[in-house]
Amino acid sequence: MRKIYSVALNTFRESAREKLFYLVIIYAMVLLVSVFILSPLSVGAAKGKIVTDVGLAGISILGILTAIIVGSNLVHKEVDKKAVLMVLARPVSRAEYLVGKFAGVALSLAVLIGIMTAVLAVMMLLGGAALTPAVFLAVGLSLVEIGLIIAVMIFFSTFTTPLLTSFFTICIFVAGTLSGDLRLFAQKFGGKAMNYVTDVLYFILPNLKVFNLRHEAVHGLRYSASEILLPAAYGVVYTCAMLYFAWLVFRRREFS
Repeated sequence: MRKIYSVALNTFRESAREKLFYLVIIYAMVLLVSVFILSPLSVGAAKGKIVTDVGLAGISILGILTAIIVGSNLVHKEVDKKAVLMVLARPVSRAEYLVGKFAGVALSLAVLIGIMTAVLAVMMLLGGAALTPAVFLAVGLSLVEIGLIIAVMIFFSTFTTPLLTSFFTICIFVAGTLSGDLRLFAQKFGGKAMNYVTDVLYFILPNLKVFNLRHEAVHGLRYSASEILLPAAYGVVYTCAMLYFAWLVFRRREFS
């Protein structure tokens, strides 16, 4: 556990030194503040809903983009500079190395999301929006989603370049967001072959729509405990599976 902690702490420090990391924080603040430009266009409770909706969407999208930008190069950079040899020469297994990398990037994103959530909370109070538990639960599910994306990114980074890692991860994100809609479309308008393909994709790709609690948070709708716990458990299981597949690939790589 101490070995994973050391790798994670070093990865967190590397992420914190990335200029893009700070630029995204500033951009997130500017994005959230810009909501007040839209607020005068609405009246009553709609003002608070605009702040909440745009703020939560900004946290989710910027969190995922930051994970891809900051994390796609971490494993490849150490492999390219042979720094990974120094790490693995110590009593650190490849599994511990990958888990440490994941934990470091996840910690970086957790700090980023924490700052963005604090900004959102202040803006919601200033905008007259209700700061309900659903808002924080929506942010929590976004963190689970981001953790899943980080695991996908680490999987691709074990065998391809940073550019392709970013490209493949973005493709997985888009496909995972739309897989449910594509399946419904195929069931209504497609043939057997199209139904089969979309069914396979639906069950293989991560279903990222289950992590979206923004609608309930914005409109104050009821939600059950299963709508929180099941997506969280699904995200953890899928994340662990991706890290396992990443280890299967990484343990076979030869470094010289």
